[in-house]
Parts: sequence; structure tokens; C-alpha cells
Amino acid sequence: MEKLDKNREEKFEEICEQFMPLIYGLIGKWKLVGDKDEFIQTGRIALYDAWSRYDGDIGAFPAYAKSYVYGRFQISLERRNRWQTRFISTEPLTMTETNPFIVNNEENLLLLRDWLARTNLSSREKEWVNEAIFDGLKPREIAEKHDVAVSTVKSWRKEALKKLREETFELM
Repeated sequence: MEKLDKNREEKFEEICEQFMPLIYGLIGKWKLVGDKDEFIQTGRIALYDAWSRYDGDIGAFPAYAKSYVYGRFQISLERRNRWQTRFISTEPLTMTETNPFIVNNEENLLLLRDWLARTNLSSREKEWVNEAIFDGLKPREIAEKHDVAVSTVKSWRKEALKKLREETFELM
């Protein structure tokens, strides 16, 4: 069995060496030079997947391998693009300095608690805000504390967040 695995690895190494120009060609064609190593690895993995799934009845392997690697590059680029459009890398210090909702001192905490007291939340919803947001308790912990079901706590959360979205908060 070990000898078969070694032969299989050697065969793939030959295939990999033979098809590396394809991978480099796609990287050059799509100008993926910034993360070249990552795309080389993506190409190798795609090539291995194509090689292990290849069935001789579906056509020539080179065409199959090319479409497989091409598709994997597309998926990788789409995922990267989706991530880059949704997230922005920011230093933590910058975030705390520019976000007025980060409660970093007692005065802001007092103002926030005062504002919450004036909202139209029910008493249970206010308890959820205090225990979940200020005390950092999980729904299960809040449910145990109040001797209710976790689903009940989640309904408090749902309603509280719905009402808070409608409110306007001014720190000053």
C-alpha cells in the first residue's frame, strides 16, 4: 500500500511539473503578481484535485486541468473581492478614537445608561441590554439568571435591537 502511495505521489509530481507553465501563465494573464505564492499554491491544489478526479471518458486531461485551475482561480478571486468589499483593515486605536459608541470612560458609560433608561424598551429588554452588552453575558447565562428559556432571552434581544435601531443616540 505504501508503495502505491509513493508511486501516486511521483506521478503527481510529474503532472505538476508538466502543468506548472499553465499555472504561471494564468497568474501572468490575470496579473496576480501581488500574491503569486498564494495563487501558485491554489493552482497546485486545483491541479491535484483535477488529477485525482479525472476520468478518461470525459476528454483530454490538459483541457480538463486548465478549466479546473481556471475555475479555482476565479473562485479564489471572487472570495477575495467579496472579503475586501466587506471588511476594512483598521488599527484598534483608530477605531476607539473615532467611534463614539465605544464606551471607554465612565462619563460615556453614564450617558449611555441614561439614554437607555429614556428609551421605549420594556423592563426585560432593558435587562437584556444591561446584562448582554454591559456585563457581557451570553443568552444562556441570562436565561439561567432569570429562570426562562434561551429562546425567550433571544426574543428580548430581537425586540430590543429592533427598538434601538429606531432610536437616535447622541453622546453629547
